[in-house]
Order: sequence, then structure tokens, then C-alpha cells
Amino acid sequence: MALSRRAFVRSLGVGGAGALSTAWVVGRGHEALAWGPDPLEAALQAAPQQDVIRISSNENARGPGDAALEAMREVIDGRVGRYGRDVVRVALPEAIARRVGHGLTAENILTTTGSGHILEASVRAFVSPDRPLVNGAPSYSSPNRTAQTVGGSVRAVPLLPNLKLDLDGMAVAANGAGMVFLCNPNNPTATGHALSDVAAFIRRVKSSSPDTAILVDEAYIEYATDTAIETAAAQSLEYDDVFIARTFSKAYGMAGLRIGYAAGRPATLEKIASAWGLGEINMLTATGAVASLNDPAHMDAEREENRRIREFTINAFKEMGYEATDSQTNFLFVNIRRPAAEFRDAAREHGVIVGRDFPPMEQTHARISLGTMDEMQRAVEVFKRILET
Repeated sequence: MALSRRAFVRSLGVGGAGALSTAWVVGRGHEALAWGPDPLEAALQAAPQQDVIRISSNENARGPGDAALEAMREVIDGRVGRYGRDVVRVALPEAIARRVGHGLTAENILTTTGSGHILEASVRAFVSPDRPLVNGAPSYSSPNRTAQTVGGSVRAVPLLPNLKLDLDGMAVAANGAGMVFLCNPNNPTATGHALSDVAAFIRRVKSSSPDTAILVDEAYIEYATDTAIETAAAQSLEYDDVFIARTFSKAYGMAGLRIGYAAGRPATLEKIASAWGLGEINMLTATGAVASLNDPAHMDAEREENRRIREFTINAFKEMGYEATDSQTNFLFVNIRRPAAEFRDAAREHGVIVGRDFPPMEQTHARISLGTMDEMQRAVEVFKRILET
């Protein structure tokens, strides 16, 4: 039987009241797939979905805003049969540059199907067997795996005692390196650095090792409530091979639609684009992204709601006697004083899925993503049972 456009919209759930929880938009609970076979993912798929609290993948449980959903409804209902190249190639980079600001224009934007492609391509562009990668330990480790794939080594710099990236140590390690990966705010520790510190770090590295590229991954920066934590977009225009990466998978709630971007000088972006396939963004995704960028009030509300849930969860752990880092993200890094695997297995038994191990801190710390307030209230009760036993 033929499926009309309106029936297609209803079948996706975009046109109904359940739009914010639509799996194809939020893409919730599937980060583990990027890391290979995962027993947690298998357990998740086998469990009744309504009984599982999935706080393991740092997605936005609330999904995109109403403006984005309405814009995508219009595309599905009348324009999805067209290529829509102007939206993807013109409107999207222009909207990104306008929203990020700091002198960026459309020529400074490189879009891709998820910021993971930016990370993959940049490592392939700048890292080689004689030009290593510099990264924090722990920090987001996808670039490490790519570096090893291309035969490059990784200079892993341990964190400071406050679990922030050691910028001084990373600057020393950057001498002669191919690229520095600086995740700000950092995943998994949730800590962030002020723009003044990041800018000083970039100046230092480019002075002592001018051929070293610097990628500042700002995947979580929209969630930062410390006003000193700002984008390094201006620095990406100041130096060759300095660039930022961002994603719509986190604060914008579009993980299932796969869209990310890099910002920097055109020559820098060309090196990245030439190194690895970046995918091709579709009209539906681009339209939702443009509408999200043009709806700053929703982002303000999202940041505030995340802050409210974050404070509730941090305080709950504090009342139990456990300390979390100063989170500037939509997840926590908590010193549970026991192996993360032990905590994770116990939580799973109660229907709560939390994050994987993050060496070298997997014996003491767990990463816990933030869901809705209702989810976190229920999850906290499970954590109390586990940690107070």
C-alpha cells in the first residue's frame, strides 16, 4: 500500500506530541556502537525500552526545539523530493558563521555528517609516523585510535589534580607533534578552560612548534555556564592549522541526524576535507540545523534546563558523600571510589545504563550522562541503593 507524505510524517512521530523523544532525531543510546561490540548495548536492545534509563551517551534527551521540528515537518511534507543543495551549501554555513560570530564567514565553515568525521579527517591530515598526536589522559580518545591506524604515536598527557587538562604539559608535548587535540569542555571529565587560557596555549604552541596543528573540540561548549569558557573561533582565524569542531548531537538534540562542522581558515579546512570523506548532509538535517541556529531562545532554555538537572544530580551525589567535577557539560564525572565496571553492572541490574570505562581512571570514576529531570530523579534512587550499600 502506498504511504503518503503525511502518513510518513506520522510514522516517524515528527508530527505528533512525541516528537521530542523520536529516536531517529535524538539517536539516543547509540554512542556505544562507535566503540565496537558492547555488552551494554546488547542489554539495552534486549530490555523493554520504557524500563531503561539510558544515561550513557551524552545525548540530549529533550531533542531539538520546536522551530527545528516545524522546519523539518515542512520539508518532509512538501520539499523532501527536491535536492535542496542551497540549504546545505549556502544557508547552513552562513547560519553557522552568523551564530558563532567572531568574524567567521561561510568560507570558514566545513560541514560534515557528524563532528566525528572532522576528528578522523584532521588526524589523517596532520598526524603521521613521525608526527605524533597530543591528547589528554583521559580525554575523548577517538583521535587516538585514528592516530594508531595511520601509524602515528600518541603523547598522552595526564590531567591535573582538579581533573582539568594540563595545558602546560600539553604545550611541552606539542613540540614536533603533528596535532594537538584539545577537548574543551573535556569528555569525560566535564571540566573546562577559560578562553584566555586556551588562547595563551595556542599562542605558545604556535610559537614553539609552528607546524603543529591544534584542534579545539567544542562539542559541549553550548552547555557551559562558566562565562569564561568561550569559543576559540577567533583563534581559528588567526593561525594556520588551528580550528574548532562542533556538533549538533549534544545541545541541539540532533544526534540521530548526524551533523557537525569545523571552523578555521579556508586553507586549513581544505587540508581536512582532502584527507578523508566527510559525508554529505541531507536537506532535512540541514533545514533542522538552520532553524535551530536561528532560535537562540531555545538554546538559552536548554542550557538552563541542563544546569538545573546537573545541579540536582551533583547535589544528590554530594549528599551521598561522593564528589563530581565542576561540570560544564551535560554529563558528570563522579569519583565513586570503586571500579566503574562494578558500578555500571549494578546500575544495569536496576535498569540504568551509564557510561563505559575511561582509562586510566576506570578504577575510581564513572561518567554519568544527564537525562530528563524525571530520569535523573529515578536514577539517583538507584545510585543510592548501590553506593550506600
